[in-house]
Amino acid sequence: MNKFLFIILLVFFSLFLHSQEVTVPILTFPDSTYYVGQVIYVGNEQTKNYIIEQELSLTKGSLITREAVHFDINRIYSLRLFTKVDIEVVPDTGNLATLVVTVNERWYFFPFPVGGIKDRDFEKIYYGLGLAHNNVGGNNVQVYSAFALGYDPFASINYTNPFIDYEHKIFLSLRAYYTEQRNRSLISLAGAPNFDERRSGGNISTGKRLSLFTTIALSVEYLNLRVSNNLAGRTLSPSGRDEFFSLHASYTIDTRDLREYASAGSYAAVNVSKYGLWEKDVDYQRVGFDVRKYVPVIENTVFAGRIFGNFASGGVVPNYGHTFFGYSERIRGYFNTILEGEQIVGSTIEAHYPIVSPRYIRFDYIPFEQFRDIRYAVNAAVFADAGATWMRKNSVSLNNIYSGYGVGLHFLLAYSAVVRVEFGVPYGKNISKGELILDIGAAL
Repeated sequence: MNKFLFIILLVFFSLFLHSQEVTVPILTFPDSTYYVGQVIYVGNEQTKNYIIEQELSLTKGSLITREAVHFDINRIYSLRLFTKVDIEVVPDTGNLATLVVTVNERWYFFPFPVGGIKDRDFEKIYYGLGLAHNNVGGNNVQVYSAFALGYDPFASINYTNPFIDYEHKIFLSLRAYYTEQRNRSLISLAGAPNFDERRSGGNISTGKRLSLFTTIALSVEYLNLRVSNNLAGRTLSPSGRDEFFSLHASYTIDTRDLREYASAGSYAAVNVSKYGLWEKDVDYQRVGFDVRKYVPVIENTVFAGRIFGNFASGGVVPNYGHTFFGYSERIRGYFNTILEGEQIVGSTIEAHYPIVSPRYIRFDYIPFEQFRDIRYAVNAAVFADAGATWMRKNSVSLNNIYSGYGVGLHFLLAYSAVVRVEFGVPYGKNISKGELILDIGAAL
């Protein structure tokens, strides 16, 4: 999110200047006629072929269909390494054809202004500077370092290698950070002045890509958390400082075509976490799931749905470890309402209709090739959200459930940015109780 505002401003400024619009090519080859003979890659001057190849569902000997070609174009674009992706089917001998994958690469190494909003709240603005390389050695290795001031100031450094062992499809990521995070818990606040949680720590994650769509991962995290004003209940340790390790495991299936705004496929993830490995104060577990489905229906409309949950067990859950609506998760219609508990469940359904299908604007006058091709699209949407949080000692009931519905416009912009302008209404309330929502990123 921290780079999106800069990119959005660049795009909208460019729209006022001379440009050439190019729609996404219509695939005209006969469906279910050709098989893949070979694959040729064009335009990836830095990116290694295997990085693109590992996203292709079409491999040597595969039956070529328009649906499969569209899917692979979006999967390659989802790597966030290219400004433009095309796949051309060139008939060869007999019933074989060559796939020509043509890409335009993004700008990979650059300093950038850090700026954005925290918890999807435009009153919580942060700003700073960062330095990133998103494709070290052409291997999709990402190195990122940044700091920010303003709301929840932080400093962090990150390293991600999707194929530290390509033969066995092993990935690795490392992160170290420090942040002064404003307390989110209403229970910890309890009528007193709010306070900061000073967090420092890091994590090491590794895992294996089992197939084109399936991944398993394991991570170990260290957290040192201190509160600026120590009162009873703000940490599990009476000293006002909790220091502990946690272990996390996950299993993910992701068949979405375009990760930032899917129109087909599904996503399912299950994760298990153990907080406190040998510490006496912190000792509890969490199990979570997240399931999403995207179904194309009539007239290019896409029906999408999501259901998720996270549940605690074991010892005492610290207030800073609670689950929330009103921060990263929201219920539209109750967008700014904070709901807190040890457990959480939520669901979203949306229907997307393309007003402007994905296309490119070409800006030949821009001096950097990496910014000349701007992909964009506009979708109309209707949606409904519902969710609840509760404490383990209580049971969830209809009185705990909040829900809302509404309509919106979703703008898909360059460099995988998504901006949503929506109007949400609380379920059972008059439309005059509705709220205008400006948000970044897809809702599901």
